[in-house]
Amino acid sequence: MQTAKPITDYTPRFTALSLARKPSAIRALQPLMAAPGMISLAGGLPNPATFPVANVQLTLKDGAVINLGEDATRAALQYGPTPGHPDLQRFLGELQTAVHGPTPKSHAHPRTLCVANGSQDLMAKAIAALVAPGEAILVESPCYVGTLAILRPLAKANGVKLVEVPTDAHGLVPTELEKILAGWPKDTPLPKALYTVPSGGNPSGSMATLERRKAIYALLQRHDLILLEDDPYYYLQFVKDVHPDAASPTALTAPLTDAAAEADLGDAFRRQLVPSYLSMDTDGRVLRFESFSKVVSAGLRLGLVTGPQPLVDRIALDIQATSLQPTGLSQAVFLALAHHRWNNDPRGFLAHAAKVAAFYHGRRDAMLKAMDDTGLLRDGLVELDVPQAGMFLWMRLPGIRDAGALISKYAMDRKVLLLPGLEFLPNAVPGVTECNLVRATYSTASDEQMREGMKRFRECIELAMADEAKQ
Repeated sequence: MQTAKPITDYTPRFTALSLARKPSAIRALQPLMAAPGMISLAGGLPNPATFPVANVQLTLKDGAVINLGEDATRAALQYGPTPGHPDLQRFLGELQTAVHGPTPKSHAHPRTLCVANGSQDLMAKAIAALVAPGEAILVESPCYVGTLAILRPLAKANGVKLVEVPTDAHGLVPTELEKILAGWPKDTPLPKALYTVPSGGNPSGSMATLERRKAIYALLQRHDLILLEDDPYYYLQFVKDVHPDAASPTALTAPLTDAAAEADLGDAFRRQLVPSYLSMDTDGRVLRFESFSKVVSAGLRLGLVTGPQPLVDRIALDIQATSLQPTGLSQAVFLALAHHRWNNDPRGFLAHAAKVAAFYHGRRDAMLKAMDDTGLLRDGLVELDVPQAGMFLWMRLPGIRDAGALISKYAMDRKVLLLPGLEFLPNAVPGVTECNLVRATYSTASDEQMREGMKRFRECIELAMADEAKQ
């Protein structure tokens, strides 16, 4: 049994593949090239005189125009540092400290961060660094299909075992995790990592409470595990009394005239967020993955990982060998927003996030109303836990055995799309595993589309029930 203490040496946790990675000789030159007076004949940077784009100009939805300028545009189009633009690193470092706190004094290594082309890429690289062929990894169930797309090939080709940890509306169930770990075979090494989406879980919409997070973290300490905290919906928590008018899209596009009020809004929102696992990490055993896809833009493909430097460095070495760096133009767009829209203040970003969260809170309520209007809940055709964050409804169909057949046989014909729950069960076998769960999203449909979609969904359920009754 492990006695809780900070991790000092991460080397035994890394895969042979990760340990074989060495810094790129070319990437190592990057910081030196910017030194005053340096004449570089070493790096293979293309000459910016050949770039066809001279300047990038952004028009915001409030009508404001941001001109990057030729120097910033030229820099955005050139190779850059692997961990991200220094100014972006600085802004995000201040944001992480404001929201999750500084590196605890108990840590053996400093906390650092790395920006990349989306958090999915970072997650794939973290798994490659921590999960070796034949080993096991603990994954919440149901589980995000994007992560399963990383893990299932490893299970099939490399013998990696996906050990499912049950969840409910309040996140991972500590007693279930305790049962799994306590009953682990003595002659088999424990998994090194646990994967979870703690806020607005995808697909379940579950929201891990503070008490649950503390209990799970205590188990991480007791059994010496690393946590992969995948939290793209963290800033979509449906908090109370933050921005009464923000459920309207116009709140996101209105001109900002009062920087102090924005800062106050950002502070108020931050104080109501459920603390992250990273914020309670006293041992250096949490790698936190975040995305700006849900609060700024999905197409920018900007994500970040924050955690102990030895862990983040392993991921950065993988980036050096693959994508090299986060996309320069995407970083430049985000930095332009940080400077011109958020006053270089993390509270400005948090104020924006508060409005985005309120918008999705309103979309959730509209979807629930559409379900009420069609009697899906009242008549017992659908059961669900109302999500307190995120974009998804995880619906159980008590009168149906096979939700996948319902979708393929009836929903497609009636032009209403939902995802069958089977896709989110880590070890499910199509054609063998029965599943009466479906995932729906309320992120983009209009009120009218929600009403019509739920009407069509009800028709599908009734037809499927009648069909199954004949079998």
